[in-house]
Amino acid sequence: MADKTFVPVDVRLTTDIEYRPDRLNPCRARVRWFDPATKRRLSLSEGKADKDEAQEWLQSIIEAAEAGSCPRRSPP
Repeated sequence: MADKTFVPVDVRLTTDIEYRPDRLNPCRARVRWFDPATKRRLSLSEGKADKDEAQEWLQSIIEAAEAGSCPRRSPP
């Protein structure tokens, strides 16, 4: 499951935030992409306390991917 390769800069990322009221951190932020090497859809998600915090986390992942970093290895 761990991706050892870096995601190419031209890979399209999709993001979403799901509100789950029964959770301690009710906003789940998720980013997905297709790995061109394996043709598999990969994802990374994290629970956050509110929508703004979730959006900030997603933005940090997007910026890391645009810089050529692998989203799985990006800082939270």
